[in-house]
Amino acid sequence: MTSAYLVTERETDLTLLRKLLPTTLASNLVFYATNGRSSVYSAAGTLLSDRSRPVVIVADAETQDPAEIQEKISLANTLLLPAAPLNVPFKVLFAVPTIASILLAEPATQGSPTAQLDPTVIDRLTPNQIHTLQQHPFMQQLIEFLSGAAQQVA
Repeated sequence: MTSAYLVTERETDLTLLRKLLPTTLASNLVFYATNGRSSVYSAAGTLLSDRSRPVVIVADAETQDPAEIQEKISLANTLLLPAAPLNVPFKVLFAVPTIASILLAEPATQGSPTAQLDPTVIDRLTPNQIHTLQQHPFMQQLIEFLSGAAQQVA
């Protein structure tokens, strides 16, 4: 049974997140990649209203400025709140500055910034590296939300 939907801006983001999320959580998720930020909000709103399941948006903050990030979160919440049925949670998570930057938490994966989400780098992650990357604060927030969503649906 689908416990939640995870929506991102790019397929490469999904590849990384699928690899880093615990299998117990990922197996009950439906992953969606869209084409850009406005498509993410549109897809998430549709999923919330049509499927009545928790939705998490994972996107690049493209900044390290806390005020800008908070403004982006507020905008996303304003766009999604009307679509969300009562008691169906949603969350918007912005990776600072990008989802690819999660890889910088593991020294062995640090390469050129343009190649950070190269699927071959992701495919070569060892279980120890995956465990280290799962401890990243961004991943911890994502895991916490998805764990709560899975319990709510169960």
